[in-house]
Amino acid sequence: MQKILIVSKKSLGDLILQMGVIQALKEKHPVTQISIACDERNVAALRKHPDIAEIIPLKLVNGQAKGFFAVLGQIRRHHFDVILTFGRDSQSCAWGFLARVPVRVGASNQPLSFLLTRKVREHASEVSSFEFYHKLALLVSPQVTVQFPTIAIDKKETARLRNDLFKQKLGRRFILWHIGSSLEEKRYPVFQIIETLRLFRKKRILLPVLFAAGPGDEKFILELEEAVNASELKSPKVYFADGIGFNASASLLSLSHLVICNDAAPRHIAAAIGKKSLTLMPSHRRHSWQVYGEKQKAYFLFSDVPSESRAVDTVEPVELAGMIRKLI
Repeated sequence: MQKILIVSKKSLGDLILQMGVIQALKEKHPVTQISIACDERNVAALRKHPDIAEIIPLKLVNGQAKGFFAVLGQIRRHHFDVILTFGRDSQSCAWGFLARVPVRVGASNQPLSFLLTRKVREHASEVSSFEFYHKLALLVSPQVTVQFPTIAIDKKETARLRNDLFKQKLGRRFILWHIGSSLEEKRYPVFQIIETLRLFRKKRILLPVLFAAGPGDEKFILELEEAVNASELKSPKVYFADGIGFNASASLLSLSHLVICNDAAPRHIAAAIGKKSLTLMPSHRRHSWQVYGEKQKAYFLFSDVPSESRAVDTVEPVELAGMIRKLI
């Protein structure tokens, strides 16, 4: 097994979890080259990963990659020994078969799964996506040990950010509230964020708050900044750092005392660097926390909403402020 291709059209949060499989396979097979085909929007986040030899960017439209035959051509030229697909993806099943990849691993409960040589049913018994990724890894390499992924922090980037924060007169101890999310309904509403900040004085939370955002969050962070300026908050001190990339996010999170985030990539980044975090999640997603152990320092507040919803707006500001107080 000299060359492995991993195909993942999943979100950045899922990709971070999948890094645990990549790290485990590389540890088990040091000379094996591991490539990944993923959403082109996530390429920057994976470019510096030490265990990834090459990235094939996919331009996705409604979950399907454009240029099917162009991607197939790239896969053929690499002569992969294994193609491992995370998630249900008929395109990947076809790519592996048409490129004559000897070992084709993926989910059995999907169209074209008969083209796979090794498969397991997704959501058969596992309580989280991470557990399913582990099952897939075992089909590639039996007895491989998959642990929660770790992310190396760029020391130069961290030093640069620390310097920038000092210039903004932000002290060494601060709360980082990352509002990033791919879905609008996953965000904690602006008016509830403002109400939570108003409760800081009552709860004796003295640390300043730095709000951060990622790509696609521009509208929300602007709305939040306008609301903060209009609220005449006397405490806490509030700062904004928007448009932070993946590598910079890991560095920024590492500098904070506590990370507050949504059910999105920042919570996985915080866990991967062992930073204490508080995630707002819908109650029916309780199983998601089970991928974390004590090292990940992950805490949760659950919103009681219907199973079809990802909203977190039923978490009351007084409850959130109280939990922040406990964690700092």
